[in-house]
Amino acid sequence: MAKVVVDSSVAKANADFANLAILGCLAGGFIALAGAAAQTVSLGLGSWAGVGTVRFISGLIFSVGITMVIIGGGELFTGNSLMVTGLCERRITLVQLLRNWAIVYLSNFLGALLVAWLYYESDLWITPGMEIANGFVNTAVSKANMAFGPAFARGVLCNWLVSMGVWMSYAAADVTGRIIPTAMAVSAFVMFGGEHSVANMFYMPAGFMIQARISGLPALSLLPNLASVTLGNIVGGGLLVATMYWAVYLRKGSQIQSKSPSRR
Repeated sequence: MAKVVVDSSVAKANADFANLAILGCLAGGFIALAGAAAQTVSLGLGSWAGVGTVRFISGLIFSVGITMVIIGGGELFTGNSLMVTGLCERRITLVQLLRNWAIVYLSNFLGALLVAWLYYESDLWITPGMEIANGFVNTAVSKANMAFGPAFARGVLCNWLVSMGVWMSYAAADVTGRIIPTAMAVSAFVMFGGEHSVANMFYMPAGFMIQARISGLPALSLLPNLASVTLGNIVGGGLLVATMYWAVYLRKGSQIQSKSPSRR
């Protein structure tokens, strides 16, 4: 799996701008679509279902987004934090890594923003009691007002799981085998409330647009949240998954570098 991740890193590092931008927009859109579905269902359930049940269902629905990215094809910033493995192995340069991250991150933002605008324009968030509308607004405001420390820590926890899901997906060659571990890991971060930078690229713009419609209040800034969560996502995926497994399986002098993992 470590070698597959390195080879994938090389391919991503050498991909042309157009492909990265298109696949990045698609991935941002996929995550946003899943976020819209998860948020709408969880808010529609209401408090009667209980917090645990709501988060469980929301997590399962949200995992559809990463499934579309993995199976359908997409470039997702959080998953691309695994490219650090290729950097550690000296198969790609820091410039190539940062180029990929910059193009994919901005493309993810554009894709998520498009879905946020379409969802807003669809009026699907309008319900008799405005529960869904108010829920979107409250989510956006709470994320925008989150302090750096908690947002960073939640970003680390989130992408530790997301990147582990992507890493484990490389163990399988069939569709089902790739979906199950990834969906399980992604569902888990949603269930405990982790912060995913690309998902927030949908949640906050959508919430702010709805807020402006129903209250006339100006939108809050989403940049502080995205900055802290993005850094946390990089640490969670790039350090706690990519670098750790590189050190175990690919680092020169590692005692198990040439051994095959045992099947259990």
